[in-house]
Amino acid sequence: MEERTVSHWEELTKLDLYMDQVCLAVADAILPVAGSQEGALTPTMVNNYVKRKLLEAPKKKKYSTAHVSRLIIITLLKRVLSLNEIDAVLNDLFTDREDQAGYSLFGEALAAALAGAPIPVGCPALLAAALRSLAGKLEVERILGESIARA
Repeated sequence: MEERTVSHWEELTKLDLYMDQVCLAVADAILPVAGSQEGALTPTMVNNYVKRKLLEAPKKKKYSTAHVSRLIIITLLKRVLSLNEIDAVLNDLFTDREDQAGYSLFGEALAAALAGAPIPVGCPALLAAALRSLAGKLEVERILGESIARA
């Protein structure tokens, strides 16, 4: 069975990107998890996340790998959490963790949640609960999609 998870840190672009490129990169990264995600992330959303301090402001209108990784997390979690709840998850995940380590833990825990496997040791409880909720939501959407396709 194919592993369903987001792009690994090493697969994320190492080049700084402009806004439209960021939106496309995030859509591509979440495709294996959430399916077609046209419009999953818009420039307006990104600007709102920066204003709400969920994301650092870009440098000279360019977004780094760290920005892209956090936007992937935000885009997926917004399916099941409010922005205030996402802020709490991000704070919990990235406290005492570098961007790469936090994002990698997110990816591992997401893959486990989607597979119905145990969440990795060391994963913050808040993130684990959010990912179990996300996995459940995606499963409901998959089942509904299949029943609609059969009708």
